[in-house]
Amino acid sequence: MGNDVLPLPQPPLSEEMVLLGPWEECDAGIVLAAGLDRLISRYRYSLPRTADGAHAWIAATRTDRLAGARLELAIIARSVPAGSVSLTGFEHGNAMLRYWLLPQGRGGGLATRAARLLVAWAFSTLRLRRLAALIEPDNEASRAVLERCGFVQEGLLHRHMTGHDGDRVDTLIYGCRPDVRR
Repeated sequence: MGNDVLPLPQPPLSEEMVLLGPWEECDAGIVLAAGLDRLISRYRYSLPRTADGAHAWIAATRTDRLAGARLELAIIARSVPAGSVSLTGFEHGNAMLRYWLLPQGRGGGLATRAARLLVAWAFSTLRLRRLAALIEPDNEASRAVLERCGFVQEGLLHRHMTGHDGDRVDTLIYGCRPDVRR
């Protein structure tokens, strides 16, 4: 993708009770709640923890999409955003998949449905050739989501990232290609 504008899925991606759509200014409270959530903060270090930061984050989702750098979509369940799913790190026909859910969205398969929708769209519409995801080894829920979406664990990167507490943490790398998806 690079400098190309990333399109929004048209029509919007949906399945059963899940809809993926762009983040709106009125969703800043949801983004702030995510930034303050202990579990999300444990594994995703870039979410804002102030109201101003939440508004800036939402504005950046649009700026980044227009610059071809990131497609960040709200996971909407029952007409309310419950989380986010994104593609980033576009390079050589590859991208990274990321996602998070607020407590009210956890445990019901929302992350799996959202990730499946975005992964299928990324392969069919964006013509990506490989998706990857980086997660910490103890993030069992995220590992399960990736495996249900056809991702395969490809390796362990030792002391790869700086964790939420400032210490270096190991990271698992998962990958998925359209020609080997289940």
